[in-house]
Amino acid sequence: MHPLRESERSPAHRGDSPVASGPAARTSILRPLDAIVLGFLAVAATLVAIGHDHVPRWPLYLAGYAATAAVVGALLAAYARRPHDRVLTALRLSYPLVVAPVVYTMTGGTVLALRGRYLDAAMNRFESGVWGGHPALWLDAIVSRPLTELFYACYVSYYLYIVVPPVLLLLRRRLADLERLVTTVAAAVYTCYLGYLVVPVRGPVHSLAGQLDPPVLTGYLLAPAQQLLMAHADPAGTAFPSAHVAGAWAVCLAVRRIQGRAAFRWLLPLTIGLTLSVVYTRYHYTADVAAGLAVAFAADRAVTRCLARQLVGCRDNPQVVACRKSDTAVVGAGSTIGSGTVAPRAASLYSGRDATPTLQDDHKTVSRRNEMS
Repeated sequence: MHPLRESERSPAHRGDSPVASGPAARTSILRPLDAIVLGFLAVAATLVAIGHDHVPRWPLYLAGYAATAAVVGALLAAYARRPHDRVLTALRLSYPLVVAPVVYTMTGGTVLALRGRYLDAAMNRFESGVWGGHPALWLDAIVSRPLTELFYACYVSYYLYIVVPPVLLLLRRRLADLERLVTTVAAAVYTCYLGYLVVPVRGPVHSLAGQLDPPVLTGYLLAPAQQLLMAHADPAGTAFPSAHVAGAWAVCLAVRRIQGRAAFRWLLPLTIGLTLSVVYTRYHYTADVAAGLAVAFAADRAVTRCLARQLVGCRDNPQVVACRKSDTAVVGAGSTIGSGTVAPRAASLYSGRDATPTLQDDHKTVSRRNEMS
């Protein structure tokens, strides 16, 4: 059944409740994930404008940032008009990850805006001061073709982190959980993108090129494929913090919040392997790894606190309280979604029979579920 336009639905058909009827209860068009993306674009454009002497063709980058912001604005406006459209819902919740490769490529061309040079010499001095040598050189002693292929498999698995969990949540129509996941990952990786402008380093594979033995790591299939990708599509100076580490750990921590400790423990070994792989493959310093970990845990903490404040705001809203009491009165006949019990009207939002659920619908359901559990 095709979803009706919002103006054609009765309140019962839309799944509306008192919470959706008043201006004070309407969901803002801008959400934390939007603030992350648009905030990054604004800050990056400002830094490029300030340091434009070190950025060839800098007006093109400013135009690229502006065009990306315009596309985001158009998407948000389209979703506001048609919140029950499934394609728009998917794009509205996942676009920070969709545009990330484009933003990453643009950022790679601007990393020297502030410093004007790469800081690998200083990073190598720091690594030597901490470790008494270079970990990348120490690992040369254990290099083997099977081990190289294994670590490259861990490294390549990052792309699955960014694709598989969001797709699964979207297919299951767990919109609030999807938003939490995307917001956490976006907070982590976009922070890394800004870090590239502050500390532009190329990594041991470049700075220690004359000392590495063997000069090139040899694998079977994944190793040469990833090396080809890095040689032609990876911008120089984008190593600190490690976006691979930050993004993978952001997913891992978000999955723990969403699915519980069992899913987290299943994902943890692969995440640890990926963390080790970025050093073994010589793409990152250990400082890049430490910074990536710090960014991921900070992003998880910040998103958790942000969502907690939103829940407190809902709890203090008299319209939400009235809606919650109405649903609690019929909870005995409710349906189970996730780990809690919700009213039949809220459960029908996920059935696909009446309408495509909106982001606001899902957040109201999760809020009521948390209160009644």
